[in-house]
Amino acid sequence: MPISRQMLRPVGGGFIFFSFVIALLINLLPWQITAISFAPDFVALLIIYWTLNQPRRFGIAWAFLLGILMDVADGNVLGQHALAYTVITYLALSRQRQLAVFPFWQQALVALALLLLSQSIMLAIRLLMGASFIGWGYFAGSLLAAFLWPPLSNLMIMYQRKDVPDEL
Repeated sequence: MPISRQMLRPVGGGFIFFSFVIALLINLLPWQITAISFAPDFVALLIIYWTLNQPRRFGIAWAFLLGILMDVADGNVLGQHALAYTVITYLALSRQRQLAVFPFWQQALVALALLLLSQSIMLAIRLLMGASFIGWGYFAGSLLAAFLWPPLSNLMIMYQRKDVPDEL
């Protein structure tokens, strides 16, 4: 009787690119304007995911480019998202080997901390530019993103799984 084990297929660059296109489109949906406090930053969430799971394919330069793209598309101060994304990517890369072996719920806590840091950086930039404080509800999207981490991780890994029969 063959025993099967789960093995992960290598991830192609096209799949990573497609996941970021979807995340960018979700971030730019019109409902983001009405639910700004509760809308998670899906691009930042995927940046953390790919940094932890594919550190050789995704790094600080890609995070910076995605940040510039988000700034241009969102009409924000140029470099706001880029700075936040590069900082969280650097922090995730610095502890990638430790974080990658954590269970999903612990990774969700790390993702929450990184997303809160990202939003804090963007809020600090806005405040330095003269905007008024939005309110503490601004950080609610990070909490929602932390709850989305386990299903997102399972969904992304499901694409990569491949059953490999054991030869006895």
